[in-house]
Amino acid sequence: MHWKVAAGYGITWARRALASQVNSAEAAGLLHASASIGPSLERSLLPRTTIQQAFATGLISAVNYGITATVQSSIEALGKRMVGDHLKGSASQRLVILGADLACVAGAYTTMRVLKQRSNESLWRATARTGAFRLSMAAATGAVAVSADAAVDLATRQRTPDSVNAPLVLAVGTAIGAAIHLSRSRTLLDTAAETDQYGGEIRPASLWEPIQALSVGTAVSVGLFMMSQVESAIADRAGRVVSWLIPGVKPASKAIGHAVALGGLALAIERGIAFANSQTEQAGHAIEPAYNARPTSDLVSGGPSSKVDWDTIGREGRRFVNMALSAAEIEEVTLRPAVDPIRVFVGYESAASPNARAYLAMQELEDMGAFSRPYIALFSPTGSGYVNYVAAETTEFLTGGDVASVCIQYSLRPSFLSLDRVGTAWESNLALLTALAWKIRSMPEEDQPKILVFGESLGSQSAQDVFEKEGVLGFEILDVHKALFVGTPYASVWRRRWLADPAEVDPQGIVVEVSSKAEWDALPTQQREQAKVTLLTHHQDPIPKFGPALLVQAPTWLRDPDTRPPGIPRETRFWPLFTFLLTGIDLLNADHVVPGKFEAYGHDYRADLPEMTSIAFGLPADPQTLARIEAELRKREFEWAERRLVAETFEKAEESVREKLEGWGVDHTIVPGITVATRDVEPDPFEATLPR
Repeated sequence: MHWKVAAGYGITWARRALASQVNSAEAAGLLHASASIGPSLERSLLPRTTIQQAFATGLISAVNYGITATVQSSIEALGKRMVGDHLKGSASQRLVILGADLACVAGAYTTMRVLKQRSNESLWRATARTGAFRLSMAAATGAVAVSADAAVDLATRQRTPDSVNAPLVLAVGTAIGAAIHLSRSRTLLDTAAETDQYGGEIRPASLWEPIQALSVGTAVSVGLFMMSQVESAIADRAGRVVSWLIPGVKPASKAIGHAVALGGLALAIERGIAFANSQTEQAGHAIEPAYNARPTSDLVSGGPSSKVDWDTIGREGRRFVNMALSAAEIEEVTLRPAVDPIRVFVGYESAASPNARAYLAMQELEDMGAFSRPYIALFSPTGSGYVNYVAAETTEFLTGGDVASVCIQYSLRPSFLSLDRVGTAWESNLALLTALAWKIRSMPEEDQPKILVFGESLGSQSAQDVFEKEGVLGFEILDVHKALFVGTPYASVWRRRWLADPAEVDPQGIVVEVSSKAEWDALPTQQREQAKVTLLTHHQDPIPKFGPALLVQAPTWLRDPDTRPPGIPRETRFWPLFTFLLTGIDLLNADHVVPGKFEAYGHDYRADLPEMTSIAFGLPADPQTLARIEAELRKREFEWAERRLVAETFEKAEESVREKLEGWGVDHTIVPGITVATRDVEPDPFEATLPR
């Protein structure tokens, strides 16, 4: 009999669910949320994982629900206020809501036509057009929801003007979303089959993945809705407390309550960011076992004669100086005489200010004899201080080691947490480039080294910011011979100005932007010969594309499907707000690095760098030499990755043993590095000598 009771409860619950009612504003929100599931599956720059797709679907649905329900509620309130008491009854109320919705759709559509997107338009114009789009979508879904419920009432001969059947709304919304998705020539199964891919072989399709994505997306939507309910409850209680303490502000108590709740949320977010910053800075300080040995060369920072304190250059600094090539390693690959290169790294904590770090870098360069070298290469690092070793080592190979590389660190955090340090970065770069220019100009012309500049990701932006006011003329003012910028973020004002009007900003045509060696080869000969600044930007790299303009304005790479660059899906269309969200998720998939396996995909530029460094810096090499360099770069990357893995594994194992010994009450400090007692035995004359 228990199963009959359970079945009875199930049937009762199902009947209640099918009969559940919501008001018209909530119905419009539910309709828009469910209809947006289809468009949320649209392809963007890079494939998404199932969980990422689920998060995108849930967040898009939740945002659509919130915006549409709020706008529809305002439309209804305005319509009823304008009509007043002239119309009464269920049919009249429904007509008022429907009429207000249709009027808003017509007005919004007219506004969108008047403010149709044009080139070089202001963001204010784009924002107004996007606002009209959101109004039209909210009003249209409201009209559909009201009409659908009216049809149900007519069929069932019921009168429910103040409520709408929720399951009906969800069914209609799901049907609309599916129709939109299918009309774009894509299916849920196709989307799932493309997830987790980074240019490799497509996996066999699985029906489970789209179901999983939709299930998690629904869970995210419910979670966000529950969070909003919690916020409303907190705001309501806070408002009551405020109105009890200060009766005079009772009319504004609800608004004050929301401010208190949102203020608490903002404080929690701020504390979370501060905690993340402190944790990542500690990680930047962490010393990797593979790089804990202080260098013995006098030609790198941290060496015996260096003025830079070894303990202040952190993890990335120790990597940079320890990975410097030797003359013998260069000669073995290039088959030409070589010298030991110079590498200078000034850590964020090596000096107290940007100017002090630049001064310390100049001291290092002078002490190491950098100004007797034909090239001085400034490497502008990413947020953590990372320098792309493929670019650094390629430069050393191509110059036969006769180059001085210098880097000034401006943060210990990853790039996305170092945006507040870009000002510090360009101050250091400007101070160093200015000092280099004055120093070099004081030398005889025949002895003057050439300045090369390399920047990747946030390092590109911080280097380009040096030239923001002077434009391309800044490179001449600071005597920069050649520059290569890789994966420049959208936030770079210098690059955006150049893209907006290259003829005006760069009349001499010294700047070029390509996505590959093939695109470089396709440029006119004259343009290649006069190029001084090279921007290497993959078409599917989201970092140069992700910016606030995506919230309201269709980017150039999504306007005309027939002229889109390779790698940009032709069926993808621009959706205000949500293209921004999907491109933001692409940032998570921009880097997919496998040691020793170079790719030219997303934000991974390792496969491009050997050839493009040779081209951009004007350091030619024959194809055979370049092929040997590329093979050696892959080999070195894998060997260093293997060395790091082995060293970290042994360190963790030793720590585990020490902790166990401590638990047994054994003083492990008397036998550092040893886990068993030593024994006096006769040496074995045939034992192999272990490497040190």
